[in-house]
Amino acid sequence: MASAFNVAGLVNYIEENAFPLMAATVNSAKMMNLVEVIPNVKTPTKLPLLSQSVYFQADGCSFDASGTTVFTQRTLTPGKFKVNVEWCPKDLETKFFATKMRAGSHMESVEPAEVFAKMTENLLAQVGSEIDKYIWQGSVSAPSANNGAFWDGFITTIGNGYINANLGGTPLTTAFTATNAQEMAFRLYNSLATAGLTAKDDLIGFVGYDTYAVLVQALVVGGSTYGTVLNAGVKGSVDTQSAEGLIFNGINLKFIPVQGLTGTKKVYAGAASQFFIGVDAESDFSSLEVWYSKDDRKVKAALEMKVGTQVAFPAEIAAIVL
Repeated sequence: MASAFNVAGLVNYIEENAFPLMAATVNSAKMMNLVEVIPNVKTPTKLPLLSQSVYFQADGCSFDASGTTVFTQRTLTPGKFKVNVEWCPKDLETKFFATKMRAGSHMESVEPAEVFAKMTENLLAQVGSEIDKYIWQGSVSAPSANNGAFWDGFITTIGNGYINANLGGTPLTTAFTATNAQEMAFRLYNSLATAGLTAKDDLIGFVGYDTYAVLVQALVVGGSTYGTVLNAGVKGSVDTQSAEGLIFNGINLKFIPVQGLTGTKKVYAGAASQFFIGVDAESDFSSLEVWYSKDDRKVKAALEMKVGTQVAFPAEIAAIVL
């Protein structure tokens, strides 16, 4: 009789440690790279604004003063918030993570270091993603979610004082689609042009990722890019290595998708230098403290920061709000 293994008492082996620990894709705080960031904003801070009127007069042997210099202010109020997280390393001992932990029950450091490094990296990315969202959608008085209650985002600080680009002709009334996306783009530009604002060299159209997708679709499916440059860089540069950005050549308006406008049915366009984000320190966004607490035998993480938004002249920003 042939001999054989009897493995009925064993469970099938499943390799759990063959691949590196993966994290879900997260978009970081992109808006910080697109507009003006003001550091050292700890409390409500005034943005000093200047406007000047000029009047031409008939020349002659006289001096007749005319024109007015007007100083105004807008307040940027930062929201103060923190992120506190804790984990119990012993919860990992019964899982495959145990293979990455050193021998011995006593701990004095953050272990397994490889696992917590990935976790904290992902935590920072998640924080950045939420900040990017609420840089637009934040509202102290009417937050859509808890994370949006700490500061007013651009949608609130711009308010209703924008140039309404949805006037004239047949206004857009439905969500942006491949059918009306190009009209949306040109309505924004035409509104800025009518107001004499298209001479600026840092014009940006801020749209959601959903709107950006249908805008690109409208161009490609239509059989022509209509002179656009796809994958353009930010702040005026054309970067063929950049993953996103769309320029309509000749109109000096670049469309950039941002997370904070996705799903909102809102688009805004204006000079990047009109938009301000106030922070305490830009380094706060990566200053995550992680330590092993001997008091309760847990790994803890803490992050504190301040964020606020404001625009210089809302009347110099064109928008379509559906």
